[in-house]
Amino acid sequence: MKTDLLSIILAVGIASVLVKTFLASRSPLNRIPGPWYARFTDLPGAMASMSRQQVQYYHKLHQQYGPYVRVGPRNVFVSDIDSFRIIHKIGGNFLKADYYHYFGPTEAGEPPYGLFQMTDPKDHAQRRKLLGRGFTATSLRAEWEDMVRQKVVDAIVGMKTEAASKGVVDIRRWWMCMASDVVSKVMFGKSFDALKEGKDSQEDPWFELVQITNRSSFLAMQFPLLYNIMRYVPIINRASMFHAHEAMMSKGDAAVQNSKAAADGDNANIFAKVRQQTENDDSLTKLDIQVEAGSFMIAGTDTTSNTLTYLVWAVLSRPDLQSALEDEVSALGEGFTDSQLEKLPLLHAVIEETLRLYGAAPTPLPRIVPPGGARLGGYDIPAGTEVATQSFTMHRDPKIFDDPERYDVERWLPGGSCTISPAAKAAFTPFGAGSRVCIGQHLAYMELRFGAALFFRECRGAKLDASTTPESMEMRNLVLIEPKGKVCNIVL
Repeated sequence: MKTDLLSIILAVGIASVLVKTFLASRSPLNRIPGPWYARFTDLPGAMASMSRQQVQYYHKLHQQYGPYVRVGPRNVFVSDIDSFRIIHKIGGNFLKADYYHYFGPTEAGEPPYGLFQMTDPKDHAQRRKLLGRGFTATSLRAEWEDMVRQKVVDAIVGMKTEAASKGVVDIRRWWMCMASDVVSKVMFGKSFDALKEGKDSQEDPWFELVQITNRSSFLAMQFPLLYNIMRYVPIINRASMFHAHEAMMSKGDAAVQNSKAAADGDNANIFAKVRQQTENDDSLTKLDIQVEAGSFMIAGTDTTSNTLTYLVWAVLSRPDLQSALEDEVSALGEGFTDSQLEKLPLLHAVIEETLRLYGAAPTPLPRIVPPGGARLGGYDIPAGTEVATQSFTMHRDPKIFDDPERYDVERWLPGGSCTISPAAKAAFTPFGAGSRVCIGQHLAYMELRFGAALFFRECRGAKLDASTTPESMEMRNLVLIEPKGKVCNIVL
């Protein structure tokens, strides 16, 4: 009996392999170049992601195989600008993949979904219209500019104090505190006050929850069977990875409570202003507010702080550029505004070039080929295929950006290559593309402008510490990038 059972299991296994091999041999995606194993599995990509080399892995495949690469049985990566425009066209039918359901404060892959996680275009359009009023540049400047500026000032005071005490300061930690305080004030109506205590993301309970939830979500997405088995195994299922989202959601209670405050009150958050501008008080449910607040906290802290870290590092690595930027921002009068900063050509160029090479979210943007299929780059792509682009590769395309690996702010100055190239404008997508572009980009730009301007105005002559090297600043990423050394020490 035992021998018969083993024979049946073996026969089923062999049959399964033969069926998969047969189907793989007939796939229309076989014409697309890529590694041989992509016909059968996308596991190498998942392993690269777990080792924090996600974008680098897919970028190397593009370098080896070209603008169209098959990376899995039903997965294709694209780095061609014409196909990029088709995939991300506003009003197009390439919808977000279910991949996005796994990146939020809820249980891995489970609803309710926030704006970022939504894949249904109608749901997304309705939610974006509702929240969008509060995220325009005009609204942000009217409601939150003074707060953002003060948080940046507090961060730089903290940097100077630490540098005076220790001789060096880790600017990444202070930018993390600043971004955390800004986003928590906007979302929850009350700042986390990380700047007051100088806590970084490793010490703050909230960010520990975020990191645990992200790891849990990635495991559930890539290895769903293993994740679901672990969820029901006694003792194992008590692990924090299965419950961190519960604490994150409960943190959103403050956002719910302050959404009911007067829109001009001290504790009012952005949801209070949304409710003031809509006739229906139930336009956002308690769960909606909890999810959106948590999602924006996740999306708005590591992103801004790491981008500012790389910006300072890149400029301090180039003394001539540092001197020129210090002169530009020092020429401003006291009480300068975000609107004035936006008009500074060199500051603008530094921010754009940093976002091009070191944007915090250069990760894949997977979309699903619509019914009827699509023809991209001469290839017939069947409906249901997942096609992905990533800004990491688009921003390093030598056909679009001259000498793409070189940090060159000149390309963004008036008359520079990026100011006149339609391809560069289309490919430059540090905040995503199409109708799904990041709703918080104006807030991010405000933080980047004030952060860079006030740092180089107040910290003239700053230098990189010997511990901060190109090797320590190598990019590691899972969803967002961070320096390999996790710190960026400078001397003031």
